Amino acid sequence: MNPQLLTLIELQKIDNEIAELERGKAAIPQQVESGRTGIEEKQVHLKEAEDNLLVLQKKRKDLEMDVAAENDHIAKTKTKLPAVKTNKEYSAILAEVETVKQKILVLEDQELELMEILEKKEEEIPPLKANCKEEEEKFNIYRRKKEAEAERTEKELEVIRPKRSQVASSLEEKLLAHYTKVFNAREGVAVVSISENICQGCLQQILPQQVIDVKCGETINFCEQCLRILYWEKDREGAVPK
Repeated sequence: MNPQLLTLIELQKIDNEIAELERGKAAIPQQVESGRTGIEEKQVHLKEAEDNLLVLQKKRKDLEMDVAAENDHIAKTKTKLPAVKTNKEYSAILAEVETVKQKILVLEDQELELMEILEKKEEEIPPLKANCKEEEEKFNIYRRKKEAEAERTEKELEVIRPKRSQVASSLEEKLLAHYTKVFNAREGVAVVSISENICQGCLQQILPQQVIDVKCGETINFCEQCLRILYWEKDREGAVPK
């Protein structure tokens, strides 16, 4: 096979490997962010539970203050009794006191009901916190794993990029220029095999004489449709088209 063609095939394989590594590395930040979603959902759930608890605690505090205010109301009302001169005034004060007592009973019932709800809500918080902590620990392990993966990938790229430059430099200038132009125009695929007389890049039929030339491998052949560089594999036909 033509040495320059062999070099072009090798360059395409290297570029495929580089592209795969770069795609994998580029996907890592999004993967990490996706992994963070689980924590955020649980943190939101915990925050909602804590906020709800604070609202209930405030309601209970307000009820306590209302009860205290009504008790103070009773105390102040009773101080009027010594100054009462008629039975009617006395009965009115007692009726007012009784009304306030009934109001206090209602408030205390509300407070007891609220305390039961509060107790249940308070019991929910520790498991939610533990769940958040567990999810955060899992995420941190996942994040460190992904960071290590990104670091390994970059080291692989640091090794393969100089190799790519070395292979590219051994190509004739015009061939390298053509490869680069097609590579950029055809989604990173400039060199493809033929299978059953079909270009595996654009899936168009290759003329019979050109098929013979490609299989011979002594010259550089280009697909007339997509301008990709063509070669023939004896043992395995076809490459994944782009």
